[in-house]
Amino acid sequence: MKKTLSIFIILFGLIIQSCSNDDNENEALKPVDFSVSLKYEAAFNSLNVKKASITIVNTETANKYTVESDESGVALFKQILPGTYSITATKVIQSAEFTETFGYTPTEAEINFNGSASSIIVNATAIATSIEMKTSKVGDFVIKQIYYGGSDTKKGAVFRDQFIEIYNNSNTVQYADGLYMAQLTGSTTTTVAAYSLPNGQFDWSKSEGMTLANANTDYVYALNIIKVPGNGTQYPVQPGKSIVIAQNAINHKANYIDNNGKAVSIVSPELTVDLSTADFESFLGTYSGDTYQYDIQNPAVPDVNIAYWGNSNNDMIFDSLGRHGYTIFKMTDAEFAALKKYKNPKGDASLSLQIPVSVLIDGVDTTRDLGSLLVPKKLPSQIDGGNTYITSGAYSSKSVIRKTKTTIAGRIVLQDTNNSTNDFVEITANPRGFN
Repeated sequence: MKKTLSIFIILFGLIIQSCSNDDNENEALKPVDFSVSLKYEAAFNSLNVKKASITIVNTETANKYTVESDESGVALFKQILPGTYSITATKVIQSAEFTETFGYTPTEAEINFNGSASSIIVNATAIATSIEMKTSKVGDFVIKQIYYGGSDTKKGAVFRDQFIEIYNNSNTVQYADGLYMAQLTGSTTTTVAAYSLPNGQFDWSKSEGMTLANANTDYVYALNIIKVPGNGTQYPVQPGKSIVIAQNAINHKANYIDNNGKAVSIVSPELTVDLSTADFESFLGTYSGDTYQYDIQNPAVPDVNIAYWGNSNNDMIFDSLGRHGYTIFKMTDAEFAALKKYKNPKGDASLSLQIPVSVLIDGVDTTRDLGSLLVPKKLPSQIDGGNTYITSGAYSSKSVIRKTKTTIAGRIVLQDTNNSTNDFVEITANPRGFN
């Protein structure tokens, strides 16, 4: 009898524990109200940001919610599921509203403010967060198209046909001479470690030899940097026109002979692109006494200068999974020579060049913030308040391209809110094309 009673008590306890666990699990999945408070940066007196668009995305389910901030600068998301979210906020303020809000008249017709946050936990005890909105830097040159995915590994050109396109979005002639393009590096996972920030990005202030407290906010870090050659006025770019910088400026739709004398056949030309008329191509020279097999030279297309090369790639190879960021900037030769190099705080052998955010003209984060591949942003919110990436994946013949905003007297003006989530779409790669 005692044994039977003991078994009954144990079973009853297990049932109670199971019910308790179920209750806890149900409570953890119970929807909650979540609020995001927006304030302008200190330079704008930290005022509340009214009527901004705030979007939150559940990084596990991809559920997306968009709400406008109220008069107090607060956006309330009602009854959303607990989880991990990324947040982007955008405020496009017209000149008249800017003057009324801040007391002086800007030089631009409209001004963009952006803010972002990643890896934000939402649950019953975490029901609010705040974001600082910073002004977006608007330049005459913008990054128009990034073809980083490449084409089919057997029927196309793999990564050999990658390119980046830079566009003159102004109404006056701009000169590409001296323009730098950098591939930005950083952590490729949101996993938090001793050397990382809460979103998983490297905490560069912990790099060996780093003495700057603002290492994470006022600088970005590049592994590879190219530079457009020229004397200052040698490469004009007309309004509404662009330059295409190719990894290899050849017609990738056609069969060719590689540097080792091997015939390479393109099985499906429609999967790749013709870059024989690109404006520039990259070439890094010879390796171990032999030219790199896939770095095919086109004598008719000028080479970019190799300004800095911090990894072992033998060509201008973009990460086909989209784990880089890209930026363009200008500075004098003396200023560039003074830039410092650091190992990342994880201690990897390669050195990254530290670039001040203040010199950046434009930038695009091709990083994923949801799904199976979570990659922290490389750029601050005032340069890119969001992110963009190829949903079709690597080697899909797809690129990300900036949206067309309007056409003025035949000149296409591209959208530039400095938030690539809003500004870019995915297309089949098309150098000099539009979406």
